[in-house]
Amino acid sequence: MGKKMIDFFKSTAGMVLIVTILVGIAVHAATGNFFTAYNISTLTRAASFIIIISFGQTIVLLTGGIDLSVAAIGSVSSMFAATFMVEMGMNSYLAIIVSCLLGIVFGAVNGFFIAYLKITPFIVTLATGEIYKGIVYIITKGMPIVGVPEDAQFIANGVIGDILPTIVIIMIVICVILTIMLRRTKFGRHIFALGGNRNCAKIVGIKTERVEMMVYCLSGLLAATAGVLMTCKLASFQASIGANWVMPSVTASVLGGTSMTGGIGGVVGTVIGGLLSGTISTSITLMRVSSYWETVVTGGVVLIAVVIDAMKENPVMREKMVRMFKRK
Repeated sequence: MGKKMIDFFKSTAGMVLIVTILVGIAVHAATGNFFTAYNISTLTRAASFIIIISFGQTIVLLTGGIDLSVAAIGSVSSMFAATFMVEMGMNSYLAIIVSCLLGIVFGAVNGFFIAYLKITPFIVTLATGEIYKGIVYIITKGMPIVGVPEDAQFIANGVIGDILPTIVIIMIVICVILTIMLRRTKFGRHIFALGGNRNCAKIVGIKTERVEMMVYCLSGLLAATAGVLMTCKLASFQASIGANWVMPSVTASVLGGTSMTGGIGGVVGTVIGGLLSGTISTSITLMRVSSYWETVVTGGVVLIAVVIDAMKENPVMREKMVRMFKRK
């Protein structure tokens, strides 16, 4: 147990957790407002949406791919959820389930082009993301859809026992399910094998196309879930939902220790990465620093994490970096 703890804190996710705690302590010492019930609740609520959509990005990154359409899938799925509930009068829970399942369809489109037609994930998901975003504006003309029922709002805004927000509970449940899937199932092992070495995965009999298709379907489902929950939170659909979710989803995954080249990582680390991103955003607000610095700081942290990850995987690069600093 002790060795596992030591190994964890040596990992990228462990170091990020330490940084998150230290940043929180420093900001609280300066403002006295970080470790308050209200701030922690606000931080975890906001981070949960990003973390949920980042779960899908993490699983895609584990295969060595990337999904730039997650934000658009979240937006178009939330539009359908609001349309079903408000304009068609569908039962709230049924509308939420159907809209989330639509995310699988959108993800399957990505999976088909990537897994079976062998087109680069970056190009495919960039293109489909633009298509889905365009569909939203064609249907809604950029206008909001208001009047989401209260029972749907509770799913994202409710609090259990006056302490734990429902959205945080949903995020934790999803994290547990995905962790079990990745660590205890054949499908999870195939995901890591695909990201570790695609050719070897094929040689040992893994149906790589099917695995890749399922991964993008899962990413679509999680993106849709985040988007639908955001609509429930806002009590309305806004065309801007998910507009800025692509970079945060990659950020949370990379900061959580998921390798951009595939085969290494996990969703628990993604939770930690998402919390660091949320901590940076909250800290900048509490310190009354211009919000423009948030992107600068977050980008810098991600760059450092990527460099460290690259050094771990590439001994030659690590040796060059060591020599460079020795010369100085």
